Amino acid sequence: MYYSGAPFAFKENKNVRSLLAYISKKGFSVGGKLPPERELAEQLGISRNSLREALKVLEAMDVVEIRHGSGIFLRKEDTQPDDGSSLWLMIHKDEILNILTVREALDLKAIDLIPEEDYPRLRDEMKACIAAVRKTDLTNEDMLRHDLEFHNIIRRAANNDILLNICITLTGTIYDERRVLFTHTNYVEQSLWEHNQIANAFGSLDVNQVKQAYIAHLATTRSSIELTQPETRPPCAAGFYTVSHPTNF
Repeated sequence: MYYSGAPFAFKENKNVRSLLAYISKKGFSVGGKLPPERELAEQLGISRNSLREALKVLEAMDVVEIRHGSGIFLRKEDTQPDDGSSLWLMIHKDEILNILTVREALDLKAIDLIPEEDYPRLRDEMKACIAAVRKTDLTNEDMLRHDLEFHNIIRRAANNDILLNICITLTGTIYDERRVLFTHTNYVEQSLWEHNQIANAFGSLDVNQVKQAYIAHLATTRSSIELTQPETRPPCAAGFYTVSHPTNF
């Protein structure tokens, strides 16, 4: 099943976190059987399709095991989503970096598919997206939405819905990791500066410059994740940002 539109990335992880919280609250032990899908969906207040997608994420994370014909069984303890970013504790860093590698390949392919005549329009859309961030009192969620929208400007321009939906889904699987990165003011500033470099590259009408700017941006994200340790990560409070104005914006 494919999903379109940015809301999927955020809704998906909300359902995952709700399911994790439910498992923790009920005190299931490893090997314990969870309620049937219909009952779980009713208790969480979500559709069965949404529940199945959340269960697929937890199964991929080795938190639960889905035995067709038998039920859903817990495979891992300590599922409490303490600060809303528990996925970091369950998805290994190498897996996150592998997801970024796949997303990078898809995004670079999207750039290849964009006609050169669309470059000026994309530059203007990106600049407008960046300008929308240059204001005070932005929540963590605001920053994430603007970041996703910036990257989706490129993906939509490739006119390939499957590529777009895969990228959105991949981004959704590491939503909490991205959310934590955006609690660091330095990362926010660097990311915005690099977004501006990408927009300028589109203004140059040079696909190689665009790719170089994009690769440099993704390298920053990769490095930030590689250097971040779970035990030292700051809490993901839904706080507010005051974003300064770099001189070259």
